[in-house]
Amino acid sequence: MSNDLENQLRLARSRAERLKTARDQAEILLEQKSRELYVLNQQLEQAQKGLEDEVKQATYELSVSNQRLQKTLNERLRFIGQMSHEVRTPLNAITGLSELLLKTALSSTQYDYADTINSAARSLIVLLNDMLDITKIEAGKLVLHPVDVDAVRIHRNLVSMFQLEADEKNIELVLELDSSLPSFVRLDKGRYRQILNNLVSNAIKNTDSGSVKIIVLFVPDESNPNTGELRVKVVDTGVGIPEEQIEKIFNAYEQLGNPQCGLGLGLAICSQLCALMQGGIRCHSELGRGSVFEVWLPTEISTSQLVEARASATTIARDTAYKPRILVAEDNPINQKVLSAQLAQLGQEADMVENGAEALQRLQSQDYDLVLMDIIMPVMDGEQAIRAIREGDARIASHYCVALTASNYQDQKQRLLALGFDGFLGKPLSLNELATTLAQVPLRQGAVVPNDDEQPSSFDSSYFQAQFGDIWETVFVDIAETFLNHTESSLVALQSAIDAGQTDSISKIGHSLKGAAASMGEGPLSTLFEKIEREPESIQLTDWQDEVLAKWAAVSSAIRQELTRIANKQQASG
Repeated sequence: MSNDLENQLRLARSRAERLKTARDQAEILLEQKSRELYVLNQQLEQAQKGLEDEVKQATYELSVSNQRLQKTLNERLRFIGQMSHEVRTPLNAITGLSELLLKTALSSTQYDYADTINSAARSLIVLLNDMLDITKIEAGKLVLHPVDVDAVRIHRNLVSMFQLEADEKNIELVLELDSSLPSFVRLDKGRYRQILNNLVSNAIKNTDSGSVKIIVLFVPDESNPNTGELRVKVVDTGVGIPEEQIEKIFNAYEQLGNPQCGLGLGLAICSQLCALMQGGIRCHSELGRGSVFEVWLPTEISTSQLVEARASATTIARDTAYKPRILVAEDNPINQKVLSAQLAQLGQEADMVENGAEALQRLQSQDYDLVLMDIIMPVMDGEQAIRAIREGDARIASHYCVALTASNYQDQKQRLLALGFDGFLGKPLSLNELATTLAQVPLRQGAVVPNDDEQPSSFDSSYFQAQFGDIWETVFVDIAETFLNHTESSLVALQSAIDAGQTDSISKIGHSLKGAAASMGEGPLSTLFEKIEREPESIQLTDWQDEVLAKWAAVSSAIRQELTRIANKQQASG
């Protein structure tokens, strides 16, 4: 018994020692693992802190890089903007004076030379605009201005603009407007037209035979039928694009094919404009078979029946008969000369000053119906001047002021109007744009339109004197009223024929108007009507309205003044 008890005690003590040894080893191992875990935690905390420091450093470096990049882009934008402004000054002279030269009596060779100069200058303007646009997009400075757009009219006008170019290459230019297309949609009209102009121009340029087709449709949003996508396809049967080159065509400065066709900015601008408008553009092409460019842009249907304001013939006639008092603030002598010549072509003249301070001095002592104000001038620029004018007394502040600037139209117009300008004209300035602006000038309060008998007649009677000698006044009186009535009614009929797309009627009416104007010795007006007769398919209201109506307003006003003069003369002598 005692031996068994001793054995059991021995075993118990041995088990207790093993347990104690195991517990001691476990405690040692736990302490070791705890120290290791502590060290790992310390290392993890240090690594996390290091990572946070690296992220902060990388974020800081990225921010600095972005600031430097933005500064570089802004500096490039300022440089190109300034360069654009400086280049536009001589271009303004080239386009303005060549445009006036084309309206004078020229031989066919002289006309061709002047037209080539004018066309080349306008090509340079397009290049300048492209460079400025791509730089503004890259710098994030381009702002969109959505407006209500007549969806049918904008596409028909597009076709009209390119019809002559297509006819010269014997290419069929087709417009297909789907029945889904709403009457009015909201878009940035200028930028949308810029996209389509580029695509159609490229399609015609790269197509030697066959057709260029423009397909337009509207896909409504299932959740909101008043919103959706405007989709346009420009399909040509031209040279096509190699498959490996398609991705490159939307990159800036990638010029495929003829390297003399430009800098390759057009499609890059189209792509970035589509992206800014929350849409997109893609191309499918087969070498030798043609290309399809597809544009899709989100838009909404406009419920307002917005119709763009146009200057009516009566408004232009009023402005031609009543010579508004015009003040021009322009420091560049070339631009002064061009603007003076353009105003003279429209039967107007102006007082010239060289900066905003001189303009303010004139306005303090004289009243003007129109102030044309350049933006960049020494002493006091246009922006400073318009602020001073609007902050002046009621008489000075009420002047109708129009900004003249070589800066980009889309980006500057809204800002300048917000500063207080009543209107906006971009350089180089076309004669039609200037005529439209003059037509929109309101009469200042208290202004009186002179009666016809208070004005000397501006009618050129040399044709009648050469044809009919001493009895020219009698012949003139006999046919003048008939000519006026015939032309007025024919212009109304011409507009109706254009709206209905009746090319035969357009040509016949143009022929009749041409002959009537020639019989009155009105050669320039007869030439305008001859163009309508020869090119009835390409004539749209926007093409002929400004130039023809402005010219007709001047002619009809001069004829009526001459009729009044002759009547007064006969009354005084009889």
